Amino acid sequence: MRPRKVTEPVDPATLRRSSRVKPTAAEAATPAPPPAKKQKTAPKAKAEKQMKEAPIEEKKGSQLPSPVATDGEDATAADKPEEKEFKVLLQVGDELPDVTVLDQDGNRVNLKSIAAEKTVVVFAYPKASTPGCTRQACGFRDVFPKFDTVEAAVYGLSADTVAAQKKFQEKQNLPYPLLADTKFELLGPLGAKKTEKGGIVRSFWVIKEGKIATMVVGVKPEVSVEMALAEVIDDE
Repeated sequence: MRPRKVTEPVDPATLRRSSRVKPTAAEAATPAPPPAKKQKTAPKAKAEKQMKEAPIEEKKGSQLPSPVATDGEDATAADKPEEKEFKVLLQVGDELPDVTVLDQDGNRVNLKSIAAEKTVVVFAYPKASTPGCTRQACGFRDVFPKFDTVEAAVYGLSADTVAAQKKFQEKQNLPYPLLADTKFELLGPLGAKKTEKGGIVRSFWVIKEGKIATMVVGVKPEVSVEMALAEVIDDE
């Protein structure tokens, strides 16, 4: 009898290893790409997510400052609010409203009553102690004796406080009263309120025999002095 050939059992792991295809030389030389890293949540996105989930707390008593400028001429363009067309309620020939305001000393002044007895010149300025308003007030100061000669009363008018008017009058030695129309009770009907929020258009009015004889809304400081004086003197 021929001897039987015994076949040794094959290890499956060895079979698996041997069945793998060996890479070519070009493939072996090419480095393998690095493993992709897991993306982390960006801090900004995470913070926004937390803000959306957090409860909203309402703060009371806080208010942003208004950007409204009081003196349109002296303020910078960045400080100026969006201007709206103002509406003149009173016209030439109308009487002044029956309104009482305080002067720089706290005295009550009713221009309607005063205008019934003498000629009254009222000039409005945006803000006390600012450059343009100082030139305007000092202009009326310098020609005040001419107004006084024809017995015309002169009043400065703005929305400043009584204290601010007093300081302005004393610093510039103004010989006429300054009226504090903080609620725009005169400035509004006379058409000198610049916007709904406030602000003043530089203006002047001449009141004769209790009625508005001249009104100029929107004028330069020095021009208001010259025009007001001419309106009073030329009629004498």
